[in-house]
Amino acid sequence: MGARTVDVFEAIRTRRSIRKYKEKPVEKDKLLKIIEAARLAPSTLNRQPWSFVIVTDSVVKEKLRSTCNQDWFAPVIIVECAFPEKAFKAQDTPCGRPDDDPCPF
Repeated sequence: MGARTVDVFEAIRTRRSIRKYKEKPVEKDKLLKIIEAARLAPSTLNRQPWSFVIVTDSVVKEKLRSTCNQDWFAPVIIVECAFPEKAFKAQDTPCGRPDDDPCPF
């Protein structure tokens, strides 16, 4: 466990922002690994009120770039879509179920 903690700390300590990208396609296995890591992010009651869209089509990427008023190029864009209606709200019951539905815990 200790070595893993050091690896996470080292990754955080040495992280950097990339602002220039190569015109090289990103391998499918790497994209899937990134999406899997994002999917494993904690959410209340594991509702995961989001989804991800991997964009590689140049026309769609250009529309995103111009819509976001950005001047960047990347071989892949990962768009996160949030669904607030699926997210846990303070008024929800502890199990996220209606009051008449018994909590399994």
